[in-house]
Amino acid sequence: MKVRAALLLLLAVAGTLATENVLHLTAETFDQAVQEHAFLVVKFHAKWCSHCQKIAPEWEEAATILKDDATAAAYGIALASVDATVHTSLAEKYSIKGFPTIKIFERHNTDDPSTYEGPRQAAGIVEFLLKRAAPASTELTTEEEGEALLETDGVVVVYAGEGEDWWMNIANRNRDTVKWRHTLNEEVMKALGVQAGTITMLNDNEETSIVYNGEVDASNSEKIISFINYHRAIVALHIKQGDQETLKTLFEPDKRPNLFLFTKSKDDGLEAFTVAAQEVRGKFVSARFWDSDFGASYRHFKLEQYIGDKSLPKVLIEDRKNDKKYLLEGDVTEASIEKFISDFEEGNLESMA
Repeated sequence: MKVRAALLLLLAVAGTLATENVLHLTAETFDQAVQEHAFLVVKFHAKWCSHCQKIAPEWEEAATILKDDATAAAYGIALASVDATVHTSLAEKYSIKGFPTIKIFERHNTDDPSTYEGPRQAAGIVEFLLKRAAPASTELTTEEEGEALLETDGVVVVYAGEGEDWWMNIANRNRDTVKWRHTLNEEVMKALGVQAGTITMLNDNEETSIVYNGEVDASNSEKIISFINYHRAIVALHIKQGDQETLKTLFEPDKRPNLFLFTKSKDDGLEAFTVAAQEVRGKFVSARFWDSDFGASYRHFKLEQYIGDKSLPKVLIEDRKNDKKYLLEGDVTEASIEKFISDFEEGNLESMA
């Protein structure tokens, strides 16, 4: 009996300690917490929410693990929780519409958090956050690292210079879209075929490498990002059912508009669509779906009535920032698509019901 009582007491104490590792924030303490922690991860929840109840012990366990992790401490990682039904001003400020919603506040910035979309189990949360909080651009220091980079898949952006704040900020804003590297090592530059002081994209799907030809400094950050978005974009990307890597392209954090071609064969409408999409490459994500191999996409975008229909192809714009969709009426031609895009940008379209 005494053993059982002692065990219950031990579990209760452990539970209390775990809970204390999650910061329970209010509207009054929120800003101060952001200033105290360089990488604050906040779970907005409601007491009645079953999903919130399920993640709560995982969140506490992850907080306990991270508190004792030296790397997490170096990155300033802390886990917090806000009852959004009580502190409604915070929920409104950060547009919390569902529960739980998890936001990441980096570098003491309260204005522009990113949304956490990682695992919901403690071990996965810890692994995800340690990776996410790490510097967005990794320094290459040996020739072997440079040679290995050439063998990796995907788009890599290399700055042959020092990883200063402006570069790290660019990389962090776009860390999930490409791989970011920087180097001052001449042997690495030689292995990669890059010149000192340049920004070069490697393995960018269409060209082996391409060099940014503008000024390389903080004042040109937006131009550098536009350059990267343009050259990493595949025009008229074919999205196949089950291909998670290509599907990720449609759901990137920057929420660029999606321009979609829905067709019944690989060539139907493709030439006109490709020419028109090329004009907004980098500003829009352009992709195509075949009804024969991805009928689920037609149903998702409420175009199921066109599966196998002779009225295909169809072109649709998805405005991810405002959660609206627009369908091109009439024939799909280069001119009609270009006008469709122009009307969207000027706000002259009526969204689908």
